[in-house]
Amino acid sequence: MANSSARSVIDVGSVIADTYRIEALIGRGGMGSVFVATHNRLPGKKVAIKLLHAELHDDEVMARFRREAEIASRLGHPNIVAVHDFNIMPDGTPYLVLDYLEGQTLAQKIKGGPIPLEQVMSIVRQVGSALAAAHREGIVHRDLKPQNIFLISTEVDGRLVEIAKVLDFGISKIVGSTTVKTQESTLLGTPQYMAPEQATGQHDHVDQRTDVFALGAIVYEMLNGHPAFAGASIPEVVFKVVYEQPAPMNATIPPAISSAVKQAMAKPAGERFATVGGFVEALTGVPLANFRGPVSTMPEVGLATGSKRLSNQEALANTMGSGDYTPPPAAVVSGPPVAGSALTVATQSGPVDIGSART
Repeated sequence: MANSSARSVIDVGSVIADTYRIEALIGRGGMGSVFVATHNRLPGKKVAIKLLHAELHDDEVMARFRREAEIASRLGHPNIVAVHDFNIMPDGTPYLVLDYLEGQTLAQKIKGGPIPLEQVMSIVRQVGSALAAAHREGIVHRDLKPQNIFLISTEVDGRLVEIAKVLDFGISKIVGSTTVKTQESTLLGTPQYMAPEQATGQHDHVDQRTDVFALGAIVYEMLNGHPAFAGASIPEVVFKVVYEQPAPMNATIPPAISSAVKQAMAKPAGERFATVGGFVEALTGVPLANFRGPVSTMPEVGLATGSKRLSNQEALANTMGSGDYTPPPAAVVSGPPVAGSALTVATQSGPVDIGSART
């Protein structure tokens, strides 16, 4: 069942806008809840309904919630989760209608250990393609992290492939826009994946190279199985992001890959790749513009990596995570894009709160 905040808003069996019948709560966090719903007029069609808790209906939070819908709709990219509608219920509760996705987050996949290089290259190409589309529109994500990348396994021509979807544009920055104000002392994002300029609150210096840093940190984590920057507290993590270098990459990683990741995570923005496309090309040896789709996760053919072609990789590894919850076969989206908590959804046996703190 829903938590107290969500229960006061909506119950299973309720119908929103005479269209969406709530079937079950599939995720919750400090900021909101996500439900699976069926479309009354389109039998068999499922969507995700994302609700903001009633106590959080202030102007800035509402603006960020609306922004998530507007940006995802504006971009319309195959590697960005689709938002179909934004509206407000009669009691003032805002909600989003999103694609209902089945799979796992990249964070859950990483719990299974380092990811084979060929799979990493496929994921980074897809995420890079999504970011490049956003950057062309002057949009910087600002909260790219494994929890905000969703992976859907599907079969294409008899081969298993993973489709990556970027989630949660709620705290994104539109270059030149002042629609959503940010106090200078506010730390927006997730520290482990923040570039130094973002971690130190230099919001005016945040641009597409900030997302390049985050993508570099994610590639580092995929290949090594642990974050580039970790600590017992947020200040400790921020200190490492700003002043320390991550541990060397796994020795089995080709030098060209390690070098590209290191450049992507350079402390000065001017020393990073100027574009996400430049980073992806350095990693894969193929221009991002030539990318035509995900690479099979089954052993097949090699992949250019900038330094050599990889031989056949092992079949898709068992990536079921470990810890205090069971990774779900179905999940939807990270939660309301505001300071305090990120919401990730869904398990087979019931909802799970796996929110990640923000400050």
